[in-house]
Amino acid sequence: MLELDELKKRIGSDLRQLSARIADGKLRIPYASAALNQIVVVFGILVVLCVGTYPPPGTTFPLDATLAPRVERQLVLHGDDGKIFARRGSCVDAPVRIKELPQHVIDAVLAMEDRRFYYHFGIDPQGILRAALNNYQAERIVEGGSTITQQLAKVSYLTSEKTFSRKLKEALLVLRLEMLLSKDQILERYLSVAYFGEGCHGLRAAARHYFKKQVDALTISEAALLVAYLRAPTRLARQHEAAWKRHQLVLEAMVETGSLDAEALKSIERAKIVDSSGRFGAYYADWVAQTVDKTHGDISKPLKVRTSFNPKLQQLADGAVEHVMKRSAKGRRASQVALVAMRTDGRVVAMVGGRNYRDSQFNRAVQALRQPGSSFKMFVYLAALRAGASPDMYASDEPITIGDWSPQNYGRNYRGSVTLRQAFTSSINTVAVRVSEAVGRQDVITAARDLGITTPLTSTPSIALGASEVNLLQLTSAYAANAANAYPILPWGVAALGEGEGAGKPPRGSGQWRLLVGPQMRELLAGTVDYGTARAARLPIRAYGKTGTSQDFRDAWFIGFAGNLVVGVWVGNDNNSSMRRVTGGNMPAQIWRKFMSDARRQDPQFKSKLPRVAAFQSRMRRDRMSMKIAHNEFMSYPTTAFDFFRYMTPRASRRITVFGDPPGRRWSRREWPQPRRRAPRYRNRSWR
Repeated sequence: MLELDELKKRIGSDLRQLSARIADGKLRIPYASAALNQIVVVFGILVVLCVGTYPPPGTTFPLDATLAPRVERQLVLHGDDGKIFARRGSCVDAPVRIKELPQHVIDAVLAMEDRRFYYHFGIDPQGILRAALNNYQAERIVEGGSTITQQLAKVSYLTSEKTFSRKLKEALLVLRLEMLLSKDQILERYLSVAYFGEGCHGLRAAARHYFKKQVDALTISEAALLVAYLRAPTRLARQHEAAWKRHQLVLEAMVETGSLDAEALKSIERAKIVDSSGRFGAYYADWVAQTVDKTHGDISKPLKVRTSFNPKLQQLADGAVEHVMKRSAKGRRASQVALVAMRTDGRVVAMVGGRNYRDSQFNRAVQALRQPGSSFKMFVYLAALRAGASPDMYASDEPITIGDWSPQNYGRNYRGSVTLRQAFTSSINTVAVRVSEAVGRQDVITAARDLGITTPLTSTPSIALGASEVNLLQLTSAYAANAANAYPILPWGVAALGEGEGAGKPPRGSGQWRLLVGPQMRELLAGTVDYGTARAARLPIRAYGKTGTSQDFRDAWFIGFAGNLVVGVWVGNDNNSSMRRVTGGNMPAQIWRKFMSDARRQDPQFKSKLPRVAAFQSRMRRDRMSMKIAHNEFMSYPTTAFDFFRYMTPRASRRITVFGDPPGRRWSRREWPQPRRRAPRYRNRSWR
């Protein structure tokens, strides 16, 4: 480890010796005059003197750093079947040697990155002037003036900050590297640590990752593509067409330098990239990698991670998404989709974060915050049940105004007096707002927090209709609490780290409390699927769930569960544009039903009934059993006091049967009350 002051002293000594050797004619830089050699040496001495004004204390520059790229520890992810399905972190391999590289690989690198590599002393004034002239003529940055030695110094020791002090330090390091290493050694080290995209550091690792080859077997086209990635590895590794345009520029540069014949250029075909297995379950792998403690065990070795990832269910999730999106997405103006599948104990078994991982690594299941719409009403009714309400209590479905805000029902229909069961099943907005105001918005927020929602929630009247943003993973976990009859259900995917084996266990605090009103909540969720807004999600077995649609059809959700699988689906657009009448009851419910139907037949771990044995040793916590009485200003009849929640017997003229029939009762279409286009008129208001 060399301190900066010691480094400057050594460079000064080396430069004096080098100057003396050049003056005696014992050393000459190839293809350069003696005068140019002297100019280069003087330039180097001036750089050292300039750097002398910037001595950052404690700075060290080990020479071995040029052989070891600064990488993140690699994670090897195994599914629940024990097989590797993805790798995350950095992809590295042994350093390369000049003698094992084909000549066309070296020619491609030098033609595109540093044509005068063997003729300059680390800093190329001629190259800098040429790049400045080309950039001026193009009126944009089209060429850089950095040499390979400068790039090696920056990659090994420095950051990418654009400051004068960093440039001075870079010049110092370049001179030191040129003194200590030969040109071939510098080129070897650069190709051993350069970044080629998709986590690959070094030419050997990149050749293995993209082409499943050793470096000595690379063709001209493959070498040109890898060199093309050096310009913008992260972007070009994803954008194929841009990468192939850059690939063509590399080949043309080889023709200009004379290392490739112009006639041979016409016969070169595109290299074939071997698609990495990391595409399968890639969004799941990204999510798990962010939750893993990378300091476990020997940090110098790759870390084995055993996960709850189920390859079969992931395949079914990908198939269900593609089946529905391919059929309906274009006509409905819907471009993106996300899906999360978990067991009732929170084990995430499959995840879809978007339609195409290569085009976009943004995970919409975890990273995107969107308005949940009516799927948030589950927390509103949960708060009401906790406060002592019952699904058979009645509330008023009539126009309501709070301040300057007047919520409206879908279709702008009002039904008058309805039960909470019917209001939840039909997703009536006015009743949800009345319930939220009666119970208290803070109790609604508390219910959401208890079930695991951590995103910001605003205490406004519109919170009852899902105005606050959430992500799909948390919302799916919240619905899992109804299936597990415990809360909060914390999502998890890591079963074991290192060589240890095991099925894993939920995080600490998961399922800590028993959901006392779970049976009533499941009753409401089942009604939504059986005869409500989620009829498109019906299965031959008992299914539970809730739809959600945000304003102007920007987001569509369906969250539901059947047996021991809890699945959440979101459909929308990244730019938050409106879709063509996509609601939670059509595309998301169709994707959910397709996935669940396939899982019932093909997943050997699927159980058709909700688990009877609790997955958690939950404790009892008594809920606050009280609720508020409606204030007059919230009612459409301001002269009459009215309790939001009252047991009442409906008039005989209304075909509403009592919701007290034995479990499993199926309602016929005639028995279920049909929506009215306008609020009913009552002659006797005393019973209201």
